[in-house]
Amino acid sequence: AVVSTQSTGKDRELIMSKKYLIRIPAKHSCETIFKDYLMLERQENSVYIGNCVLLDMIRGIRTYFNHRFTVELLYKPELMQLKNLGDPSKTIYSEIYGCEHLLRLLTCIGKLISPKEFDDASFHVLRLHLQRFLDFLDATKDKYLSAENYVAIQ
Repeated sequence: AVVSTQSTGKDRELIMSKKYLIRIPAKHSCETIFKDYLMLERQENSVYIGNCVLLDMIRGIRTYFNHRFTVELLYKPELMQLKNLGDPSKTIYSEIYGCEHLLRLLTCIGKLISPKEFDDASFHVLRLHLQRFLDFLDATKDKYLSAENYVAIQ
C-alpha cells in the first residue's frame, strides 16, 4: 500500500526533523476510521461484513494499537504530549489518535502476524482483509491525512 509507506516517511520527517507534533485529539480518530470502513463494507460488500474475520481483524488492530501504543507507535518528541492525557491505564488511544499512528502500526503488521499461526486458507483470508483495509485508507487518504493534522512544537 503506497499510502502507508509514503505517509509514514513524511510523518517521521515532520516530527523528528521539522519539530512538529500531531494534533490530538485527532479530527478523525482510529475509531472513526474503523467505523467508516465497516460502514463502507456493509454498503458495498455484505458478504465481507458477515464474515467474522473482518470484525476480528478490526478488533485485533484496535487491541494491538491500544496495548502497544506507548511502546511502539510514538516517536520520542511525542512522549511529552502523551503526559497531558492523564492516567494511561484509562486512556483509549484509538479514540484520541488517528490515521498517522494507525499507519505506523500497519506498516509493521507483517512482522506481527506469522503465517505459522494460521492454516493457508485462513492466512489468505486475513491478508485479503488487510489489503482491503489498506486500499480503503489509500482511497480516503485526503480525508484522514492532512498537513492540518500537524502543529509546530512550541
